[in-house]
Amino acid sequence: MKPRVTVVGSLNADLTLLVPALPQPGETVLTEQPTQLSFGGKGGNQAAAAAAFGGRVAMIARVGDDDIGRALRADLAARGVDVTQVAVCGGVRTGSATIAVDRNGENQIIVDAGANACLRPEDATPANLKDAAIVLVQMEIPLKTVAAVVAAATAPVLLNPAPAAQLPASVLDGVAVLVLNVPELATLTGSRAVGDPAALASLARKLKRDVVVTLGENGALVVRATASSAVHIPPPPAPIRDTTGAGDCFCGALAVLLAEGADLTQASRLAVAAGTLSATAAGARGKLPTRDEVTALAAGLTPRLIATQ
Repeated sequence: MKPRVTVVGSLNADLTLLVPALPQPGETVLTEQPTQLSFGGKGGNQAAAAAAFGGRVAMIARVGDDDIGRALRADLAARGVDVTQVAVCGGVRTGSATIAVDRNGENQIIVDAGANACLRPEDATPANLKDAAIVLVQMEIPLKTVAAVVAAATAPVLLNPAPAAQLPASVLDGVAVLVLNVPELATLTGSRAVGDPAALASLARKLKRDVVVTLGENGALVVRATASSAVHIPPPPAPIRDTTGAGDCFCGALAVLLAEGADLTQASRLAVAAGTLSATAAGARGKLPTRDEVTALAAGLTPRLIATQ
């Protein structure tokens, strides 16, 4: 039987607005195409991506007592995700996100937690997590619940600290791998995250654990806690349409590979290809690539060792 990835996180209804350019403060812009309603939430996106990649996936989440909540749960089940622990939070609406996407695929996202706030620490028990080979969690659920997940998990925890937030040492100490983007790295380290990959690698070392920094159009950076150098993984060429959910697709593929025992650098190489493929279609789940698709695109990617500052 395949090793299990357990995803603990959010489920949202995504309202996507396609605009010529992202609005500046105080600016109003008009959409260029009809508004799109789709399924999202970082937890749901990562679970769906992991399942598409061929993983055995279980989801722990909460939805509202409404049609969209039931549809979100049914959609994950149809993708092969075990939704036994996706429960309804009575009297609360399902979480939602409003997403603006410009012509270059860049986005701005505002999230209303809704039922995601109902996911409590007592929902993350050792019994609920016992079958996992990897536990994947993000920050669109209460911090106390994230802390409970880290404390209860017997398997390695892969934490995607998004949205960015300061984390107590008690949480960080229980995390095996951090996957974050440059702004999230800056928040977690309390430093300005600017400069080349070597400078970012030096900043990531402050976290004293294995860290993968996603760099958008520049690929990803793998910083091992025990290695003297870092590894930069360039992205493959691809026509980028919408970056919404690309990081979630990266996390989903990475979690499956780590659950199978893959080396972090090689797993990240494939995850870069998965995230890139995700960005070639509109929507957070517009393109969830299979393992064969990812493997083919990643064939030409060569990780490069870089010295840290």
